[in-house]
Amino acid sequence: MAKRWTCVEAGCSWTVVTPDGESAVHAAQEHIATAHGSFELEEMIEDVLENVDDA
Repeated sequence: MAKRWTCVEAGCSWTVVTPDGESAVHAAQEHIATAHGSFELEEMIEDVLENVDDA
């Protein structure tokens, strides 16, 4: 099952769908670092991942 993560920073609605949780965490951390100059713990990202149907 694919995973979806949506950024919760104010004014940002960036969303990523990946084949698995590990890829979603990597994409989310990269987005947070480049777009917001910040960092989010892996566990915090994993806690809000949503399951989505595979494409």
